[in-house]
Amino acid sequence: MKKRRKLEQASNGYYNLGLSLAKERNLSSALNALSIAMGLNKKNIDARNLYGLIQFEMGEEAKALISWVISININPINNMAQNYLQKLRNRSSYLEKSQDAISKYNKAISQIRTMNYDMARITLKQAVDIRPHYVKAMLALSILDIREGRASEAKKLLESVISIDRFNAKAIAYLDELKPLKGKSVRKEKLDVIGSPVKKAKAAENMNTSMPVTDIYRNYSGLFTAINVGIGLIIGACAMVFLYMPTMKVSLSNIHNKEIVEVSQKLSDTNLAMESLKTQNEDLNEQVNKLTEVNNTSTENMNYKLLQYVYFLGLIKEYNTKNYTRAAEIFSNLDVGQLTDVDNGLEISVTGIFAEIAPKMREEGPKLLIKVADELNRSGDFAGAIGYYDAALRISPDYVEAKYKKALSYKAMGDIETANNLFTEIITNYPDDRFVNDSKKERGY
Repeated sequence: MKKRRKLEQASNGYYNLGLSLAKERNLSSALNALSIAMGLNKKNIDARNLYGLIQFEMGEEAKALISWVISININPINNMAQNYLQKLRNRSSYLEKSQDAISKYNKAISQIRTMNYDMARITLKQAVDIRPHYVKAMLALSILDIREGRASEAKKLLESVISIDRFNAKAIAYLDELKPLKGKSVRKEKLDVIGSPVKKAKAAENMNTSMPVTDIYRNYSGLFTAINVGIGLIIGACAMVFLYMPTMKVSLSNIHNKEIVEVSQKLSDTNLAMESLKTQNEDLNEQVNKLTEVNNTSTENMNYKLLQYVYFLGLIKEYNTKNYTRAAEIFSNLDVGQLTDVDNGLEISVTGIFAEIAPKMREEGPKLLIKVADELNRSGDFAGAIGYYDAALRISPDYVEAKYKKALSYKAMGDIETANNLFTEIITNYPDDRFVNDSKKERGY
């Protein structure tokens, strides 16, 4: 008991940490803290609900819905998750747009795999336009922008990600990748200046023409002075030729060689930086491919599984209010194989609840559905009637009456071929059934 109490306290502590981080918009870290909180105490409803809200904020509506459905399954009484789900039900178009954004994201990843980067970029842009908070799509789009050298556009996307999730590790890493790209133009300008001997020669020319050596001696006058100066100049010239010039040549040569070494080193550094950036970009693309491969294989299954839990909640609601016809209709669409129990500590079993409801639905459901279908048939709504006959057949595939009346509806609609196929199926597969003779008459035997 003490151990359980300690785990609950620790879970609450991580929940409080997650809440604090969420308020600071450090959403990734908040999700990590909340995951730990739920691991320590699976019945921590507040942690599950906040986890769903953060996932929703980051454009992961499917993950949010799963978290809220599990939360309601653990405790349906006064649970805020019910309000969240109800708001989404009232805004069905929102979920449709969300699904559209997910589809476009998956399509873009397929385009990236086939190296169709231009179309992938357009598709990801559409996904982000639909869901401006779709962090995963924004990060993928930023990678394409980095790859194509669109540094400013990538930076805007990554800054938007950080405005949603302040310390998103991937966004920060990608922004770091942009720094060498900005520095590259600066280094190039430096290399152009250093490696431009023509400009240096022009600069030296200008300096020599603007300050001729003779100007220094303009104020000296007198023959003696002129002679002394002349002798001094001759001696100085000789000294320069025989003593200083060799040293100057060596010095200039050393300076020139030093500049060449510096330029070569900078060129080498630039090439290394470019190679490093290329390698890092390839690594990032590889990581994206791996992550998206996992996502592609799981997103569709996860959405389908989530839909089954939504059907299950609807089934329980209609069954408890004794609206058995509507319950049977929902029951006909439910894939029970997707329902799994959660170790919630409250001994609530999803499969157990289903097992209690299923016998009544299988026994009475098809009859209730066929009754609605018959009424629609009489009113002339043959397409609507076929829908309910199909629902009855999903519950009871060998319900011959539903097959026969479905065939009549097709015949009434003028689809003779489909009707005859159904009549033939009844005659062939159910030779002892009471509808066989009627089927033969309708078939023309």
